[in-house]
Order: sequence, then structure tokens, then C-alpha cells
Amino acid sequence: MRSTRTATVRKFTEKTTDRMVRAFVKLFLLILWVALLCPFVGIADKLKKSRERDILSRLCFKGMLRICEIRLTVHAHVAATRPLLLVSNHLSYLDIPILASQCPVCFTPKTEIAAWPVIGHLCRITGAVFVERAAEKIAETRQALVRELSAGRPVCLYPEATTGNGMELLPSKSSYVSLAEEPVDGKTLTVQPVAIVYRAIRRIPIDRTQWPGIAWYGDMELVPHLWAFLKLGCVDAELAFLSPTTLQEHGDRKALAAHCQKAIAL
Repeated sequence: MRSTRTATVRKFTEKTTDRMVRAFVKLFLLILWVALLCPFVGIADKLKKSRERDILSRLCFKGMLRICEIRLTVHAHVAATRPLLLVSNHLSYLDIPILASQCPVCFTPKTEIAAWPVIGHLCRITGAVFVERAAEKIAETRQALVRELSAGRPVCLYPEATTGNGMELLPSKSSYVSLAEEPVDGKTLTVQPVAIVYRAIRRIPIDRTQWPGIAWYGDMELVPHLWAFLKLGCVDAELAFLSPTTLQEHGDRKALAAHCQKAIAL
């Protein structure tokens, strides 16, 4: 009995050590990859070479997914219509490289993220628009988003306004799709719901106890969460581009927001 218990403990210790080593290697490669690609993305952004910047950004994010062992399955494709607003669910910082690895996207992080080391810089050089929630800054933020839409770049918004716990969608705030109320350069804004789903960890379906290892929400700290995630192993995720629509098809922004939330939930 004692020898069986000892063997079990040894096996558990070896498995834990192996995961720690793999996580350390992934973290090292992640830092190295970002350090190698960021200068080139930054140069392209400074020279206003948006096409080259977007190509390099996609390459950077694809590499990040590979290093982090995120196996991504993509359903359908981003709509060809422009201007285009992508409306997505939001569970984690992992959502960003997943979506950005598939198409050039203007993300809309909150203003506080601009001060974050590495992540804030990465947001800036990839052309993100930092969203200021103060009332006096709303018009300025809207103008910046309209400029991106006018340039033919899809803008991504998260109407839940924050990250969820992975087990349920948070209520959508209709104000996040208010851009669709007015034409952009005389063109109707197309709105496309996007669903990001995390299916399995090490090929085993995710259960309620494992969601905190994937979803980043509440008062979770970024670095400890990232380290815990890197120790999980291979993660299977899905990205679904759903049927595009317009505000005119639903009547008002509340109905549009409700439609997007229902589509994503399915």
C-alpha cells in the first residue's frame, strides 16, 4: 500500500514539474517572439504602412497562439462588407490574439491599459483605439473609431463591457453598438457577431472548476493568471464569424444588441 502511495506521489510530482518546465519554456518563447516582432510592427506603424503593420501583427498573434498551445478552429470568415463592426463575447486577454490572428482588427481597450507594460505598447503599435469612458471624451473616441471604419478597418467592440467567467454571457450594453445608428461616409455600417469558445484543456472538455484557468475576470491579477494558464497545456478554442446584419434590420440599437447576444449565445 505504501509503495503504491509513494509511486502515485512521485508520478504527480513528475507531472507537476513537467508542466512547470513547459510553462517556463512557453513564457520564455513568448517574450522572445514578442520582442523580435514588436520593433517591426512599431516601425510599420510609425511609417503609416497600415497593410504591412497588419500583416506583421497577424504573424505576431499567430505565433503567440502556437507558443501558448492554443489550437484554434475557425468557422466561416470575416464579412467582406465595409465599414464593419465586429461584436464579440469577452472572456480573457486570450480573445485578442485569437481574433487578431485571423483578420486585421482595430481593438478598443479601456484607457487604463495604455499604461500597462508591454501590453499597452502592443496595443498602440497595432493601431488600437483606447476607449475613454468619461462623458467629455465620448465624442472624441467616437470620431477615432469612425476614422478607422472609414479607412476600411474592422472595429471590434465587447458589449458586455468586461470579461465574463466563461459559464454565461453578461448582459450586452446597447450603447456599444451606437456606432451603427449613423452611416459612415454615407455607407450603412455592417455589424457581425463573433463568438469565441474555449472547448477543452488537454483534449478534455472544460468543466466549471477549470474556467478560472481560462477566463480572466473580477480582481484576478494578470501575471499569476497567465502563469497558471501556461501550465494548463494544450487548449482547444473555436472562433465563429456569424451572419452579418445591420441596425436597419432590427429597428434600434437595443434590438440589435439583443440579436448579437442571442447569436453569440447559440
